[in-house]
Amino acid sequence: MPQLTSEMKKALRRVQADKLLTKKDLAKYIGVSESTAKSITRDNEPQEVKNKVFNAVVSVIAENY
Repeated sequence: MPQLTSEMKKALRRVQADKLLTKKDLAKYIGVSESTAKSITRDNEPQEVKNKVFNAVVSVIAENY
């Protein structure tokens, strides 16, 4: 499974902050469940995720930076 790096997780939290999104709104924006959004923004530790989640996060980061 692909892995979200600490830099990717920080970038995702920056997108969340810049757009003033709650975790629920972030989940909708990314296209994942709220629990997944909470999990991937909780800390900076690298984290293995499903391909769908990885691709969604990469797309959101790319659109915003």
